[in-house]
Amino acid sequence: MLAATNLIARDGVQAVAVEPLAQALGVTKGSFYWHFRNRDELIHAVLEAWEQDQGADVVSRYGGIADPRRRLRVLLFAAFEDVENGRFFAALAVSSEDPRVKPALRRATERRLAFGVEAFQAMGFAEKEARERSLLAYAAYAGYFQLLRTMPDAVRAVTDLSGYVRRLADALVPAELR
Repeated sequence: MLAATNLIARDGVQAVAVEPLAQALGVTKGSFYWHFRNRDELIHAVLEAWEQDQGADVVSRYGGIADPRRRLRVLLFAAFEDVENGRFFAALAVSSEDPRVKPALRRATERRLAFGVEAFQAMGFAEKEARERSLLAYAAYAGYFQLLRTMPDAVRAVTDLSGYVRRLADALVPAELR
């Protein structure tokens, strides 16, 4: 599955094909079919693993941080520093209308946004403001990785990723409510 995940991150869902994947792994097509009935089953398995990692696992990794300001800041830094997952997410976003991708991407996005809303509300923001801030944070994340996919030189020009994320976090996660 890792090979398929990496392939999707690099070339998109449409690039997943049994024969080249089996060849790249040095296995026969028959060996592939021992594990997966077909290409769609492999894609579903990759999406399910990603969704688990980005859903329940994110909540377990960061949900235990009691201070919502710290939780959001840590999550923002972790999200931007996880380039591999960001690239995978951007590749899925390109294929967002694919019937295999659309529901998984939607569920993961809804969970991510809800996690942000919950943290912003825990900081004292009203629901509307919490939703807007969560959406801004997620849009910054999605945009960054989409640009990394389509205009890598522009993104690589940001040589201080920590400073970039710190400015984003400072704008969205104030030290105190006004």
